[in-house]
Amino acid sequence: MEHQTIYTPGVIGGLEFGWGRGWLSPGGSDDIAVLVADADIVGKSILDIGVGAGGPARVLVRDFCAGQVTGIDIEQSVLDRAQDLNAAEQLEDRISLQKVVPGKLPFPEGHFDIVFSKDTFVHVADKAALFAEIYRVLKPHGRCVFSDWCCGWPPYSEEMRGFLANGMKFSMATLAENRRHLSEAGFMAISVRDRNAWFADYAAREVEAARGARRERFIDAVGREAADRLTAAAQRRATIARQGHLRPAHFRATKPG
Repeated sequence: MEHQTIYTPGVIGGLEFGWGRGWLSPGGSDDIAVLVADADIVGKSILDIGVGAGGPARVLVRDFCAGQVTGIDIEQSVLDRAQDLNAAEQLEDRISLQKVVPGKLPFPEGHFDIVFSKDTFVHVADKAALFAEIYRVLKPHGRCVFSDWCCGWPPYSEEMRGFLANGMKFSMATLAENRRHLSEAGFMAISVRDRNAWFADYAAREVEAARGARRERFIDAVGREAADRLTAAAQRRATIARQGHLRPAHFRATKPG
């Protein structure tokens, strides 16, 4: 079945207005700094799965001195945006972009030092197969470093059920389920950081800004109807984070030698 584009230019623009140019999920460079702390990025070859508009990839090469980032995505719309922003920062030689199809990664075994992702695996239903592929393309002692939108255990609130039915084709896992999939793929030294408390505070401030200081600029950028819709979505994220249903998390794991 042909993939239907989720991240249209309008969606990209709305997300960037809230989270920054090139960012399709929250946290920015500060969140990346927490995620990759002690991950030994300098000079390393990195596969960025779900590169999106490229904000995280540019941080990895610009601020953390990654050697080379290969960014892959299944949607041409985000790759086009990433290419434009990479060119604006003259980073095309450090970040390569490739459109792929869901499933097996198009790289040989033991190819990358690090596999990285920011908030993308929520779109992948078969996480066991995903982590097995990540394990395959990593070099011995390679690291898997990612953040993702995770969930608490059901039963869910009305707001959480609405979030899961928002048209973004989410397939969420709990923190424990992701840890188990990593372990079953063969990874060792698995660490998990629950970011629910951080995000609940972040999301509350995001709603306050969208309704107050940034309201008129938001309307000017995307139109009143879209601004109202995106503000309502932000409110729902804040609510389900406070309820404990939405639990962004950081994961790190190592492929044995």
